[in-house]
Amino acid sequence: MLKNILKTLQDTGDLVKEKATELNESAKEKIMSGIEEWVEILPKLKTIGLEMTAFGISMSLSPCLNAELRGKAEDFTEEKLKELLELHKGDKLIKLFLNVIKTTVILHARSKADIREDIFVRLDVKLSPEIKVYIGQPHIM
Repeated sequence: MLKNILKTLQDTGDLVKEKATELNESAKEKIMSGIEEWVEILPKLKTIGLEMTAFGISMSLSPCLNAELRGKAEDFTEEKLKELLELHKGDKLIKLFLNVIKTTVILHARSKADIREDIFVRLDVKLSPEIKVYIGQPHIM
């Protein structure tokens, strides 16, 4: 009886390991697909006024694309962002990207901060993608 319980536990453990490996491979494929989508979009971001200042890929259990971009704050006013969002309304990733910038610009204006330098964007495409926008050069990214 004890042998049967141990055998069942061993089989269950093996099954869990197998499923975890399958999920990990599936997640990696999904992440790599997302990375490829963003790599295709990066040249389009140049056309809206952002210059790429850094590009990198990290490979681990969860691959990651890192890109840093910079643009002039005056090129990303609320009005200009509305125009860009209308122009790119069919592209969900660019819309997401522009909406993060728009939110940052709106909140920056509400904060009454004096910084009106460049806009810096850090894009991390991984299992949980992140877009970080800074008005003024951050000292720690």
